[in-house]
Amino acid sequence: MTNKPGSDRSNRPATHRRLEVVKPMTNTQDAGESRTPDQIAELFAIAGREIEAIEQLTGCVAQLHEVQAAKAQLASLTPAAVRAALEFRRGGLGEAQ
Repeated sequence: MTNKPGSDRSNRPATHRRLEVVKPMTNTQDAGESRTPDQIAELFAIAGREIEAIEQLTGCVAQLHEVQAAKAQLASLTPAAVRAALEFRRGGLGEAQ
């Protein structure tokens, strides 16, 4: 773990991904009514983002597992080790100012 200004404290590159909220198209048309080419093109565009969405979800799940593992390790520390780590962090934060 690093304690340098601007570090993310995990010593790994940031893996944050930009998520885009998309309004789903619902099938509100009557049985005999057809969609416009523009609406169909939008459906293809939405469907084409499936792999990207799966990759983003996979990355988020991996990050969640990493967080849960870190929390489990933190829970197993002795109170003295936690205090020492907090003092270390506090000292490093004071140097950054």
